[in-house]
Amino acid sequence: PPPFVASALSYPSTFGAGVMASAPKLILIQNADGYDEVAARVKPSATALWDLPGGSVANLIDEWTECEYGKRRGYIKTKNLPGVEKAANGAMVEVKDSYKGNTETCMRRHPEQDATVGNVICYVPNGPGRVKLVECWVEFCWKG
Repeated sequence: PPPFVASALSYPSTFGAGVMASAPKLILIQNADGYDEVAARVKPSATALWDLPGGSVANLIDEWTECEYGKRRGYIKTKNLPGVEKAANGAMVEVKDSYKGNTETCMRRHPEQDATVGNVICYVPNGPGRVKLVECWVEFCWKG
């Protein structure tokens, strides 16, 4: 049978001391608590978890941060939120778009590289304490 392929999002905290790059875009999946498996979700809204074997190698697709901006709740690419990896859930974090000259960054309904009208919630201006951190996610593709 063909290999099992999964695209999934999972909490970065389940990857031990962060995502360990062994080659461009390759990550090693490890449980930070020392267990053999890592719980992963197909998407953030999914209720079912998968148990991926620790020590698996996956392709890193992107890193996303779920956050709140006023009454809006959505996803911003983690690279546009400096220092978010060290912040606690509920903290107000800085927004700084990674492209030089951009004064705002895109908040999306779904954590996907899709900037169509249906997926864009709003644009958040750069600046300190702009969004409230809800949760960080890692998007990856795993063959097992």
